[in-house]
Amino acid sequence: MRKLIALSLTFVTLFSMFAALVTVCATKNAIRQRVVVTYAIPPQDDSMTNPHYLLLDFHWYTTINYYINTKNKYGFSATAVVNTITTSANTWDQETAYQVFSYKGTTGRNAGRRDGYNVVSWGGYQAGIIAVTYIWYSGSQIIETDCRMNTYYKWSLSGEAGKMDVQNIMTHELGHWCGLDDLYDDVDYWLTMYGYGNFGETYKRTLGLGDINGLEAVYGP
Repeated sequence: MRKLIALSLTFVTLFSMFAALVTVCATKNAIRQRVVVTYAIPPQDDSMTNPHYLLLDFHWYTTINYYINTKNKYGFSATAVVNTITTSANTWDQETAYQVFSYKGTTGRNAGRRDGYNVVSWGGYQAGIIAVTYIWYSGSQIIETDCRMNTYYKWSLSGEAGKMDVQNIMTHELGHWCGLDDLYDDVDYWLTMYGYGNFGETYKRTLGLGDINGLEAVYGP
């Protein structure tokens, strides 16, 4: 199994690397069986035939007005940052008739604080977490979301080896803004919402069937 780095919402999820685990529990009147399976990573991209998705218990009920803090230490121009992140948002928007995202401009605000603004920015976070999405919600309704790209890592706009690709990671993170949860079974490796990422990775830039199915489950086709 290849070594992967966790993408996280607000927590880190670990998963078993055992091929299969079978547990049997006995009660007074019944014997129950539970089978837990870890699947192999598909050798080729099967994202357009994999229908899997998971939803969060909450989502936006209105169009998401969002802002981008373009400040970075990687030499990226503000225009390049905006173009890349809005491309990630548009990747989701083009798969539904509902307008999920609306870009409102740049900001000096930082992600991670509830302030009435939905912000994407860079900022420090712990090692092992590439990016973190913050969600504030009431009942089943999201009322604010932010995303912080972790400056612990080097970043790229072009899929460079040894660096995290902004469009790749942000397409995944904005899936959480759409109400989708992470997938952690290896069988879902090629989907955008697979919850692990790696240096130089770019395949999450485009959505798979399961990602689109999840989006449409929330917003319709």
